[in-house]
Amino acid sequence: MAGEDRRRPGLVLTATDVELFRWLWMVRVLTLRQLQRVGYYQPDTGKLSSLHNVRKRLQRLWNHGYLSGDRLLETRERIYFLAAQALPALREHCSIPQRRLYQPRGSGTWRQVQHSLMVSECAVRVMEALRHSHLELLNLGPLHMAFYHTHAVAGTASKKHVERFVSQEDLVVPSQAAPIRIRPDLVFALAKSQHDQPLARLYFLEADRGFESAREIAAKLLAYHHYASALDPHDSTRYRWQRYGAVRDFRILLVTTERQRARSLTRSLRDKPGYELTAVASLDAVKEENPVF
Repeated sequence: MAGEDRRRPGLVLTATDVELFRWLWMVRVLTLRQLQRVGYYQPDTGKLSSLHNVRKRLQRLWNHGYLSGDRLLETRERIYFLAAQALPALREHCSIPQRRLYQPRGSGTWRQVQHSLMVSECAVRVMEALRHSHLELLNLGPLHMAFYHTHAVAGTASKKHVERFVSQEDLVVPSQAAPIRIRPDLVFALAKSQHDQPLARLYFLEADRGFESAREIAAKLLAYHHYASALDPHDSTRYRWQRYGAVRDFRILLVTTERQRARSLTRSLRDKPGYELTAVASLDAVKEENPVF
């Protein structure tokens, strides 16, 4: 990636380094190969930089306190997340008011880590699918980022997280005994130009690793069904989902691990409220722009 070097004591940060920090902030955790795909793609050749060179650079960032990580228990593959030294760079170059970092520790978090890696893989594949398409990722408010994760933002005045503003909503629905919670795994928007007017669609990603029943997923779709017509409590002239930016509508992207699981869920959910807003796809299908988007 082209750009002016960012200087820090003991190490010269490149624009690519800062972009990797942005990605790790947006999706929380990435593997070595995922970082290679998002930061070291060469548009002129369509190829990736060698894993050796990527690993070498990541090790330097690690040694200088910008990155931390661990290894997956099953494969021993290295995973990376942000360390404390990356915070000043994020604040300076990305205007991110982050105070806390996602750093999974302990065996009890590994299912969560595997889920986060699936979310990360979805984000990477979305980006790759758009490289040669007529669509592009739209930066979303309030921080002008392409992807928002539920746990991505922390408050500036206190240590308390404010992720509810970004990608978590509690809706009061008269027919429901308790508030319905909207909590997507990732939020992004795709924009295209039509008749010189930009059109953008918001996507709420729900990553399914097969641990939830069709009934539980149907409850999520019902929540989105109500969310579609929920007005912003702070601005009654717009819907809640329009707070992300100039988007015309939204869709739920339900991504599963296998094609058979996708077919099974489609049969189970097709008559449920909220399915009309939903695209069900296997992770493999996210490689292509169509028909997923």
